[in-house]
Amino acid sequence: MSTQPYFLQADILRTAGLLVETYGEMAVAGAFIRADQLKARGDGQGSQRWIRVAQAAENLLSESRPSDAVVH
Repeated sequence: MSTQPYFLQADILRTAGLLVETYGEMAVAGAFIRADQLKARGDGQGSQRWIRVAQAAENLLSESRPSDAVVH
């Protein structure tokens, strides 16, 4: 389980979902580009958040179920 605060994880997943809905497969690249932009400006924390958004978008676009997923 993630050690991130719940609200932050929810925001990351919400943002990733919106990016995937809007940009499809390009969502991941867009999130990584944003992370690079923030890093270049010296915003390491913002960059890390956008890297997590990119990873979440990758998971949303993945066709396989994560090993720790529970099906209800």
